Amino acid sequence: MIVSGTPVERHGELYVKREDLSCPPPGPPFSKARGVYAHLKKRPERLIGVLDTFHSQAGHAVARACSLLGKDCVNFYPRTVRDGDQLREPQLRSAGLGARLEPLAAGRSSVLYHQAARSIRERGGYMMPNALKLGESVEETAKEVPAAPFDSVVIPVSSGTIAAGVIRGFAGIAVRRFFLHLGYSRPRGAVLEYVGRASGLIGLTAPSAELIVVDEGYAYRDVARPGPTPPWPCNVYYDLKAYRWWVASGPRDRTLFWNIG
Repeated sequence: MIVSGTPVERHGELYVKREDLSCPPPGPPFSKARGVYAHLKKRPERLIGVLDTFHSQAGHAVARACSLLGKDCVNFYPRTVRDGDQLREPQLRSAGLGARLEPLAAGRSSVLYHQAARSIRERGGYMMPNALKLGESVEETAKEVPAAPFDSVVIPVSSGTIAAGVIRGFAGIAVRRFFLHLGYSRPRGAVLEYVGRASGLIGLTAPSAELIVVDEGYAYRDVARPGPTPPWPCNVYYDLKAYRWWVASGPRDRTLFWNIG
């Protein structure tokens, strides 16, 4: 099955939406890229800033969109003492797409974001929302939902924006349960509040649909614990954690796994 150019593949008991194939090289092949492009296409500013974190793909996505739209991208990223002059892979990918890299002394994400936003505003530019919480990403992801019923849908969760889009896309399609697998631990109520608000959850899903948060206690920098590896590429900070959870204790009904890339 092909949905908006990306396949839904069957791997044994599991149906997999291959969002890792959502954008051709040089990428980035992951769900939020379409929403980033749609958002920046509406912005009049030429200079665009974005904050990367330890393993974020945000800078890569924004650099790619800027390169396609003829805009200038500034990628702010935290540098720790142990990093020295070494760049991490996400920053190298952004630089390869023409982004200007500007390091910040490592610290809390919210503090770094305000520093970066102030710097960009002083230059007359536009700062992308932190964690790329974009309405356009919700809308673009909703378009990717296959028009077929599933008993369960497993969604790896970072900010929750992709989960919100998947839930919105399933409006009017029978789904019993959405499993939101957290890539890193945080308050369950905050996750549900954001996903519910961003998706417009009330009135969209069947009354019997459950929204289940799965928190395995991962820290932000943790990669997936040892376990089986699927025959498709998985992000070790999100997709692979959710897949290994599903293998160990996930539902064994008609299940769709949303591989965010």
